[in-house]
Amino acid sequence: MVWNGFTKRTINWEDGSITLIDQRKLPNKLIFIKCTDHRQVVNAIKNMSIRGAPAIGAIAALALALVANKSKAKTKDELMKELEIAAKELKATRPTGVNLFWAIQKIMNRAYSTEGRIEKIIKAIKKEAFTIMEEDIEINRAIGKNGASILNDGDTVLTHCK
Repeated sequence: MVWNGFTKRTINWEDGSITLIDQRKLPNKLIFIKCTDHRQVVNAIKNMSIRGAPAIGAIAALALALVANKSKAKTKDELMKELEIAAKELKATRPTGVNLFWAIQKIMNRAYSTEGRIEKIIKAIKKEAFTIMEEDIEINRAIGKNGASILNDGDTVLTHCK
């Protein structure tokens, strides 16, 4: 996404927090929201600061990475309990959100299947969340590139969810 000559991601992990563009303010203003815990992400999904199924899935994955990153858990069981609580809160934001549930399940599966020290599990969770975010970005770039090849200047495009 390019505004005024700079590129900024809709969602990004920055210094152990998540930043997102407040989509409620577009196109008139470019406002960023910084989420330092998963409950702020829950609120951003509920109040529609973040929109679009893939973006909601990606930010839910990052929210679980945030939980893991900030966890004081000493055992895998303690970490999993924290993640399960956060996952439940995130799922409640959009009970029909296919991408949301998919991304949460993908992170939880990674957490459950990773053995070893807490640090290794947290690293695996973050890697999985970052992969989901990057895949979403690449898919959007491909959509834009393909769309650009068939649209002309002045064309109007209307999209809607089914």
